[in-house]
Amino acid sequence: MEERITPHLQNLIRSGSSAIEIQFKIPMQQEGEGSFESDPLGEELRYSPVKGLVHKFENRILWKVSYRCAAHCQFCTRLRQIGSPEGDLTEDDIKRGLEYVSSHPEIDDVILSGGDPFVTPQATMHILDGLLVIPTVKVIRVDTRLPIHSPMSMSSQAVREVVEKLEAVNNEKAVYILIHVNHADELTEEVKNSIRILRKTGISLLSQSVFLKDVNDNAQTLAILFKELYHLRVIPYYIYRCDYAQGLESFICDLDKERDIMTELRSTLSGIAVPTYVVDVAGRGKIPVPLKYWNVSDLSKCTDFDGNPISL
Repeated sequence: MEERITPHLQNLIRSGSSAIEIQFKIPMQQEGEGSFESDPLGEELRYSPVKGLVHKFENRILWKVSYRCAAHCQFCTRLRQIGSPEGDLTEDDIKRGLEYVSSHPEIDDVILSGGDPFVTPQATMHILDGLLVIPTVKVIRVDTRLPIHSPMSMSSQAVREVVEKLEAVNNEKAVYILIHVNHADELTEEVKNSIRILRKTGISLLSQSVFLKDVNDNAQTLAILFKELYHLRVIPYYIYRCDYAQGLESFICDLDKERDIMTELRSTLSGIAVPTYVVDVAGRGKIPVPLKYWNVSDLSKCTDFDGNPISL
């Protein structure tokens, strides 16, 4: 994956934010090196019935609208794909995806991801129009980094139209926007303003984060981040252990250290300001990691939602 950094992020790096630089500058450990798999979650090989769709859980699907983002996060679990035009969806691809959702009435929850759905507004609008008329779809979630990568882009005509469409859809279905943010340095005044614009729509806002070595692997850093999000009325939803994907070796933190941090945060922050700490495993499931309140002797193994053993 090539390096791609927006002018907004470049300014933060020039101002001295190592947290931003580590996330977006290509690390010494280059893509393709290391011992991890390129697709550790098996998204394409095991769970993709139609181009763009990942159907791991009975009642919900993840829809990769494209592989395009305004900037390229070097810790992305889809490092193998991001930036590639191969993820672009044609009208036929979208039609097949909508037909799949419509023919599976058990699917009531659709997560638009990628890539970033706000970076490909035409495809996102097409998908939203189709989902709106499928009565069995009750929830639509949109994963985005655009408010962080390029907050000024949130006021562009194309993005405003997507936001207006989501606001309209929110009258018929439950819509959630999930903003990926890892460090308080990302919450500049421009970013906060873009979040306030989203908040005015009445759409529920949540956040997702990833533990990243030398970025946010200490309690004080995360406490500041989660409190700022809470004050912005963005509810911290998940914090993930970084995926064991090829090229991400330099970002992996010590598991026991992560548990120490989350145990401390659970005891000091309001419960609504503390995200659920999970590991996304190769099988089915985002598995909650037990905190230090529990006496767990072996954390090297767990099971997925189906009871299949998983080694960490």
